[in-house]
Amino acid sequence: MDSSIWLVVVLAVVILVVVVVVTVYGAQKRRKDMRALAEQMGYQYVEQELDPAGLLTGFGLFGRGHSRRATNVLTTETGGNRVTFMDYRWESGYGKQRRIEVQSVLHLASEGFDLPSFALRPERLGQKIAGLMGQQDIDFEDHPDFSAAYVLQGSDEPRVRALFDRETRAFLAGRPGLSVEGQGGRLLYYRVRKTVSPDAV
Repeated sequence: MDSSIWLVVVLAVVILVVVVVVTVYGAQKRRKDMRALAEQMGYQYVEQELDPAGLLTGFGLFGRGHSRRATNVLTTETGGNRVTFMDYRWESGYGKQRRIEVQSVLHLASEGFDLPSFALRPERLGQKIAGLMGQQDIDFEDHPDFSAAYVLQGSDEPRVRALFDRETRAFLAGRPGLSVEGQGGRLLYYRVRKTVSPDAV
């Protein structure tokens, strides 16, 4: 075999090994840091993979991909309020087209919530085109920055509009890239394909 081909093969193997080592080390360090955070904050901690259906069923996020799992689950509960933080993973495609997506998700459940069903997500090119094709996007004429940054959808538009008052819209407009979903007594908060460091939890 030509020496240049050998070099390419060796480099490819080295790169693969480095990627695997970095990935494994990163996962181990994250588990260690999350466990330490749970002990420090007095949260319950579950390291192993769990089926997130009980928490996420009914949310648009849970409808994406397949092989859905939750890891590094932190939970605390007080006064009828339950907070769950997790690394949520799902897969898209199969075989050579298989792709793993991981992101941090914050799930809030409260007896005091009475939320309309809604989904807020960043407005990108695909959403702009869908809007032109007639897909729902609740806009606010008095807040163009918010409407340009986000797609907002909900089955009860008057209640959704009331929920997203000017203060809430200003908060979100200043933090582009967020995704928020709500229904009844549950609220979901995340950034697509972004994990949060334990220091930021």
